[in-house]
Amino acid sequence: MDDYENHLAKCLLFIDENQSLIDCHLVDFITENLWEKCLTPRLRFQLEQLNETNRNIIDSLHDNINDELNKFIDKTKELNLKNSTSVLRLDEISTVLPNINFEWDDSEESNNQSHNNFMKNKKQYEINVLTKVIGYLSKANSNLVIDVGAGKGYLATSLSQKYGIPVLAIDSSESRYNSAIHRQELMKKKKHQSFPSIKYCIKFIDDKTNYLQLVQSSFKNYNDNDKFIFAGLHTCGLLAHAMIKSFLNSSCLNTLCVIPCCYHLAEESLTGKCYFTKNARMLAQQSVERASMQNKPQSPSLFYRAVLQVLLKSLGMGDVRIGRGAPMSNFSIYAQWSLKKIGVESDKIPSKEQLKQLYDKYIDKQWQINLFQLLRIHAGSVVEAAIVLDRVIYLKNSEKCKKVALVKLFDSLLSPRCYAIIALK
Repeated sequence: MDDYENHLAKCLLFIDENQSLIDCHLVDFITENLWEKCLTPRLRFQLEQLNETNRNIIDSLHDNINDELNKFIDKTKELNLKNSTSVLRLDEISTVLPNINFEWDDSEESNNQSHNNFMKNKKQYEINVLTKVIGYLSKANSNLVIDVGAGKGYLATSLSQKYGIPVLAIDSSESRYNSAIHRQELMKKKKHQSFPSIKYCIKFIDDKTNYLQLVQSSFKNYNDNDKFIFAGLHTCGLLAHAMIKSFLNSSCLNTLCVIPCCYHLAEESLTGKCYFTKNARMLAQQSVERASMQNKPQSPSLFYRAVLQVLLKSLGMGDVRIGRGAPMSNFSIYAQWSLKKIGVESDKIPSKEQLKQLYDKYIDKQWQINLFQLLRIHAGSVVEAAIVLDRVIYLKNSEKCKKVALVKLFDSLLSPRCYAIIALK
């Protein structure tokens, strides 16, 4: 068993042991008594002690290395991909192509922020990093990049600017295609930059798409012997799966670099070794780094929704979706707004005084739900690890790749979906 498979096996064991915590729905926190149902008595006792001393869960983690709370958090940290020895750091990426030089200077990221090409800072940062990585990979006998889920063409124009690499930018959305063309026209008008080596294409891709044909229809000089880089930044859900399968099936694709996201949109396990509920996949989207760094008080939205669920159940409406946009000034206003939104008749909506009484009845559970969700977010990092490792192992087991690597490209505080799956045939 290699490092990736060993790591996945440990993740799956942890997920199995904490299934109820990971799979639960937070709106049911009060109605289903999740505090007692999903946590061990010892862990509940330790958390209740923290509440009595008004201490933050993160601040308390190393008071007693043998207690159950520490064991839980330490295990999630051990299984978090960022702490895995099998995951390469950005400055270690030269091991992918050991005969080709790659040097990373952290100062490049901040210096490049000022050269904003109609991008927000987060996107500019991601594009700067990925551009250099793909520029490095392009030295391995790949002379064109196919950018899947290209959006507004950020990656395509950056590759063209810095390396002169031709790019076929594919997106399934006509509106995003139009936005890419508009952005390119703005850059030509305001920055006097043109991009003749970029071609845009509207296409819904799957694992049977003929990529050589797509390239040949846009670039007349490419033939059956040409090899391409297959790239995607934050490819949503099943798009990452389609890219991985396409890479293995298409002889014209010899390098893969994909950064997956939106795990909740992909139910399929490529290896068939694991299955995750939608709640688990949604949890994998959370950022444990951001949650741990949070200095301001948590939004009351989770608690408000859990209290509202008590009322909804009493009305026989326990299975409804409220959605976003509710006012958060206090629970009574939140509840009345929500009930109106889902169509409850005005005469059946409780008064503000009645709603306040309901809120006051459960107010002592607010600290519980906040800590409970923080534990779930830590567990979510293990689910993310399992989802990503499933894809890496699928590529390795195909026996069609001479090299498969998992690389942490981005600072996870700036860009939580930070792992690139890189493969070479």
